[in-house]
Amino acid sequence: MTNEVIFYTQIGSVIAFLFVVFGVYRLLVEQKDATIQLLKQRLDDQTEAIRLLELKTPDALAKSLSERVERQLAEIERLRLDGTLNKEEILRKEAEIRDVQVKMSSLATLIKDSEFLCPKCGAPLVQRGSYTIHGYSGGREAEADVEYLAYECGLSINHEGETSPCKNTNP
Repeated sequence: MTNEVIFYTQIGSVIAFLFVVFGVYRLLVEQKDATIQLLKQRLDDQTEAIRLLELKTPDALAKSLSERVERQLAEIERLRLDGTLNKEEILRKEAEIRDVQVKMSSLATLIKDSEFLCPKCGAPLVQRGSYTIHGYSGGREAEADVEYLAYECGLSINHEGETSPCKNTNP
C-alpha cells in the first residue's frame, strides 16, 4: 500500500466522520425542537382548559346571570319609554326576567347548599382534591380515594373531619 492510498483513506475517514457527527447533531437538534413544540402545545392546551374551568365557576355563572338581568332591565326601560307600541315586547321581556330571576335564586340556593361555601361562615372554596389512603379490611389490603376541601377562611375538611378550624367563627 502506498502512502497516497493511506493518505486519501484517512482524508475520506475524517470527512465521513464529520458527516456522521453533523448528521447526529442535526438529528438531536430536530428532536429538541420537536420536544419544545410539543411542550408549548401542551401548555396551550392546559391554559385553555384552565380558562374554560374558570368560566364554569359559580361566581362566573352568577355574574353572567346578573349581567343578563341588568341588560333585560335596561331593555325594558327603553321599551317603556317607547310607550304602548311595545307592550307585547315588554311583557315578553318581563317574563324572561322572571325566568332569569328564578334561575338565579335556584343557583343561589344550590351554591348555598353545596360544598362551594364554608358551612360555618360562607367563605368560598379555594381547593378541592382527592388522595388515596391504604389500609386493611377483613385481612386484605384495601385502598380508597378520599376527598379534601379547603376554604378561604382556613377551614379544611377531609375524611376524618375538620383538620383546621374556620378562622371567621368564634368558638
